[in-house]
Amino acid sequence: MMQNDVVVVGGGISGLSLAFYCVQAGMKTTLLEKNHTIGGSFASPEYSANGKKFWMELGAHTCYSSYQNLLDIVEECGLKDWIIPRAKVPFTLLVDGKIKSIVSQLNILELLVSVPNLFTLKKTGLSVSSYYSKIVGEGNYRDVVSHFFNAVPSQVTDDFPADMMFKSREKRKDVLKNYTFKHGLQSVARGISAKSGLNVFTNQDVNSVQYKDGLYEIRSAGGGEYSAKNLVLATPSSVASRLLKEINPDLSIHLGQLKAAEVDSVGVIVRKDTVKLKEVAAIISPNDVFFSVVSRDTVPDDNYRGFVFHFKPGLDDKTKKSRITEVLGVGFSKIEHTEAKKNIVPTLRLGHHQWLEKNDALLKGKKNLLLTGNYFGGMAIEDCVSRSKSEFARLKG
Repeated sequence: MMQNDVVVVGGGISGLSLAFYCVQAGMKTTLLEKNHTIGGSFASPEYSANGKKFWMELGAHTCYSSYQNLLDIVEECGLKDWIIPRAKVPFTLLVDGKIKSIVSQLNILELLVSVPNLFTLKKTGLSVSSYYSKIVGEGNYRDVVSHFFNAVPSQVTDDFPADMMFKSREKRKDVLKNYTFKHGLQSVARGISAKSGLNVFTNQDVNSVQYKDGLYEIRSAGGGEYSAKNLVLATPSSVASRLLKEINPDLSIHLGQLKAAEVDSVGVIVRKDTVKLKEVAAIISPNDVFFSVVSRDTVPDDNYRGFVFHFKPGLDDKTKKSRITEVLGVGFSKIEHTEAKKNIVPTLRLGHHQWLEKNDALLKGKKNLLLTGNYFGGMAIEDCVSRSKSEFARLKG
């Protein structure tokens, strides 16, 4: 059984960042990822043909200058030169089969009447719908704005806590306001792993965790066996709940209370001259079978364009293919390559702050058990890294 100071279960940015902090502190750290590659929602598969390469994002797609904890790690790993700008192309609506600007679909009079509430209304204790409908007007929220919010986590966000949807953070002035990385966000996940001295094992679907004689014993479905003084679970809450069922029933039950949604993403690559659709950052189509279509037009390419459809769950392949070809205006034979991925994202509700307080109370005194992920302070990349940083501080405190 492989001996470690720390074993991290989960190779998304939450697990990678916490593992990075541990390695920096001189701790022998192993990260276990159930898939064949690390990154989680940092998923940037690459397509190669005729000597040309093209990547697209199947999960997260943008970073910001306010992501200071992420940027600190990027700099420590020598990856700052990998940062590249995103082209200024618009976010759009698909209405009656036609691409429309956001402004064209807003009731401007309603917006002007409502927007002064922005300066007096507080987000605390309000849901996304109850807060933003007062900021933009109920009609604007219902017909336009809510659909953009739903596109962020690919689920209906009306009941999300308003103060967890979008956060104001201090920005770094020496970094682009919004950016991505060479070869996509997954390249930075791989870069962090490679440059940190971290032990990484993929295809390790952990199915058992036991605690004996002051050590965690971790076993995977493929027969891998690992032990460590400290255990990090950087998985969806339902997975963490299952793994802790025997060793911490109270925490397991508490984690099991959270709900989550599955994001069904299908990416397609087409030759640039095949699609007549104007360049966009994303397309949102109210009340459609998908939450959004995210484009690679933000990083222009001479040969290809890429579009990732984030579908509502439960659709069959025929329905998805049909809608893809309708939106792009091409036959499926014109699509050169497809990629598919499913991600799990939390379904946050009012009262989540209280849930989090109880969660951390259950962890108190258990500094050798760490929990991180996108279901704590928020779902943004920086929220994930910030949670990892605070859990590492608890480990070392």
